[in-house]
Amino acid sequence: MSFLSHVGPRPSFFWGVLSLLILLSTSLHAGIEKSPNDKNAYEHLRLDNGLEVLLISDPEGDKAAAAMNVAVGSSANPVERPGLAHFLEHMLFLGTKKYPQADEYQSFISSHGGGHNAYTAMENTNYFFDISADNLEPALDRFAQFFISPLFDPKYVDRERHAVHSEYQAKIRDDYRRGYAVTKSLMNPHNGHNRFAVGSLDSLSDKQGSNIRDELISFYKRYYSANLMSLVVYGKEPLSDLKAMVTRKFTAIPNTQAKPYKETTSLFQKNQLPQIVEIQSLKEMRSLTLTLPVPAFRHEWEKKPLYYISSLMGYEGAGSLLSELKNRGWATALAAS
Repeated sequence: MSFLSHVGPRPSFFWGVLSLLILLSTSLHAGIEKSPNDKNAYEHLRLDNGLEVLLISDPEGDKAAAAMNVAVGSSANPVERPGLAHFLEHMLFLGTKKYPQADEYQSFISSHGGGHNAYTAMENTNYFFDISADNLEPALDRFAQFFISPLFDPKYVDRERHAVHSEYQAKIRDDYRRGYAVTKSLMNPHNGHNRFAVGSLDSLSDKQGSNIRDELISFYKRYYSANLMSLVVYGKEPLSDLKAMVTRKFTAIPNTQAKPYKETTSLFQKNQLPQIVEIQSLKEMRSLTLTLPVPAFRHEWEKKPLYYISSLMGYEGAGSLLSELKNRGWATALAAS
């Protein structure tokens, strides 16, 4: 039922970092424009291995941070292995050749005033942390090793299978997740969005002729390539120092010239829409959700037409749709995205 997974408290700073990652992945060469009130310095670069990087220098910052986006998510799960991308996200935290202790990264981050997290979405997997400003370099060194030499230690495979299963069970009675699962089940069965994304003990178990760790490593080698990754690093150091730091630590990420996963089918089958779906909620609640499939609009990233429409629909002030619905006693809340 879940299309996002979380492994710790999410720092609010990262909503800004993640939006920068989206910008980085959609238009890498459009140049960096900033507000005249923004005192930070920015630089975009591409490392020799093809990794795209956005550097942010804030000399007055008391925190440092980084986020790595990998352009593959749950849509790429093999049909016979629901939840594999999410399981990989979990396993990546559990030791590398340089730092073999399973909790090394987490302990270092938390003991130096920081937080860490990750999520698996349908088309992306994202890993990020923040930390006290003086400890960026050693944190980056540990972070980079996730994408260079993870161990995928066999002794943690069963433990993390149970952790994934617990995430699945924890949300199984959540009405939002139940509604989302129903919607996914009605999508085109040949499209990756249709399939179960979180994973469970059953979907991630060893099977005859199929070892889950072997399949995990195969998935990692297929998609975790520098040419499918984007990195943002934020620190107090000058851009020249950040550039040298990132180059030293991330150039070793292999570039296998991996081909990105591409959906070749539509979300819904021909003549399947429109349709009405009625869902019995577990809680006492009444809601109406309207979902409108639209053509791809990523190339319109500068104009953001859908964000403009959703902001108009979701506006809550005088004269808004919500104010009129409230006046008629038809609604208590409205959201658009």
